[in-house]
Parts: sequence; structure tokens; C-alpha cells
Amino acid sequence: MKKFLLNIVVFAIIGTVITVPTLILIDRFIYSISQTSSIFTSTPIVSTSSNSFKQVENASEIQYSYDNKYYTFLNDSKIHIYDSTENKEVKVIEDENPICYYNLLYDKNLIIYFTEEKGNTISTLTLKTYEIDTERESDYNKIKVTNFSRVKDISMSPIINIIYVNIETKSGKYTNNLVYRIDLFNSMANIKSGTIYEKMIMLQQKDRVYYEDENSNIYVGSNRLNIFKEKVNMIGVDIADNVYFLSKNNKDVVYKVKNNVIVDKIELTDTDLVSTYFNYEGVYLIYPTYIMEVSADNPYKRVGRISKYFTFEAIKDEIIYLKTSDNLVIKQEMTKY
Repeated sequence: MKKFLLNIVVFAIIGTVITVPTLILIDRFIYSISQTSSIFTSTPIVSTSSNSFKQVENASEIQYSYDNKYYTFLNDSKIHIYDSTENKEVKVIEDENPICYYNLLYDKNLIIYFTEEKGNTISTLTLKTYEIDTERESDYNKIKVTNFSRVKDISMSPIINIIYVNIETKSGKYTNNLVYRIDLFNSMANIKSGTIYEKMIMLQQKDRVYYEDENSNIYVGSNRLNIFKEKVNMIGVDIADNVYFLSKNNKDVVYKVKNNVIVDKIELTDTDLVSTYFNYEGVYLIYPTYIMEVSADNPYKRVGRISKYFTFEAIKDEIIYLKTSDNLVIKQEMTKY
């Protein structure tokens, strides 16, 4: 009897040793073939399928179009535009001056970008746009900036055609932020200076901007927003101009704010939050194994799963973009469960 039991234990141990690694490999294989069935080479971009592509080496600021037709990125101070279905380059935007910043709008295939003409201490930034579908290029405002470091952020409402630009300057050890308000068809003005702003979000239906400074203080325009009893981080705005804030310390509560009033307090059950994301239409919480749309009618709705072999990139028109460690980007349809 003892010998019989000993044999059972030995066989169980052998089975575990063989089965566990095999299941891990099967998990990786099944998940990968469910997204793409191609074999990749060392070429920077490889034609794979309509649902995947390989990122170009040294590409930065990769972005995805609202209709999932294109993806774009910066490389060598040029904007590269790729067809995401055929995975081929369709346009390169370049200028006599280097492009230092760009943004692909959330609701149309329009690229907003800045070029920099360097002087001794003063740089001239020129705001330009490019429409991918019509190939129309337009020049707008010029901004002269002393000790220019970078364009830190822009936030725009395509509905009312107003852009807010946060520009960072550096002189020795001193860093400053300059915020400009640009009306594309009228005027431009420097409206803020002297504070470091980490985030800036403009509403889409009205000319109102929320800021978060380096100390997690929240402002609406020039006024401090004092409606929270704890420190929060601003995480996004949805299509209805609700602004969302996450409790900073425990990351266990999301506050939904409308017209500077808390209209909902969403208590989270999981605290292992990886990141947050918004695309001006929805606001999402990214966890190790799933994605939750906190701006949905049901704020606990899970809209996607994430394997541990992928990291989250973006969401555009019901498509989730995920990336592997070797820069393979896959497109996955949102799920509702």
C-alpha cells in the first residue's frame, strides 16, 4: 500500500513539472495566434495583418486615428503617417524647421503640430495643421519663446476651435511653464506663467480648462478647485464634459465632476491600478488583467482583457491597442462583459 501511494505521489510531481511549463507556453501561443498568425523578421516594420503591425525602431509619440485607418509617429523631427490596414507609409510631414510636437485629433484625421526655428536665446514656434484625407496644409500662429525647452502639452476643442498650449522653458536650474490660449480664427494670448502644470484638460463644449500643478493642486482657469477632501489626480474628460479625478494616495475612489460639482463618487474594488487613459470620449482605468470604462453608464463595466504579455496603448472607436515587449502592436475589439 505504501509503495502504491509513493508511486502516485511521484507521478503527480512529474505531471506537475511537465504540465505547468507546457500550459504557460500554450497560453502565450493561443493568445498570440488569436491576434496575428504571422512570423516576424528583424525588419523595423513588417506587414503582418490588418490587426497588427511592428513599431518602427526609434519611433516616438505613436498615435492612432479616431477611425483606426492610420497610425502616426515622430522620427527624425518628421511626422510619419502609416495606413494601419496595409501597414505602409502614406505620407511624411517634414518642414525646413524641425517638428518638435504633434497631436492627432480625437475626432478627425487632422494633425496639429509645431515647428521650431532656433535663435540664440529666442525660438520661434509655428503652429501648423495637416489634414490626412485631403492633404491640406495650413499655417497659423507664431510664438516667440525665450529659453524654449519643449512643447509640454496641448489641449484643444475642435468644436469651438480653441487650443491651449503648455510650453516649458528652462534657464539654468529654473524651469517655467507658459500657457497660451489660441483662437485659430482670431487671437492669441499668454494667459499663465510661473507655475509648473503637469496636466491640462480642456472641455469640449465650452472654453474652460482644468489644470493640475506639480503639487496636485487643481485649478479651473485661474481659480483653485476646492471640492475634494483629499489629494486627487486629474485623469480625464468624457464626451459630455464630465471631468474625472482619482484619489491620489490609495487610488480607491474616482470622482466624477460636472460644472465644478461632484456628481458621482465611484468606489473601486481593486487598488492594483496600472494606469489611466482618456480620449475625450471615454475615461478608462487600466488594471493588470482588464480595462474598465469608468465614464460608462455603468462605471464598473469591463471592456477589455489584457494578457500579462501585453501593455495598454490606446482606445479608438471600440478598438483597443496593445503592445508586446518586442514592439508588436495589436488591435483588439472592445468586449462588454
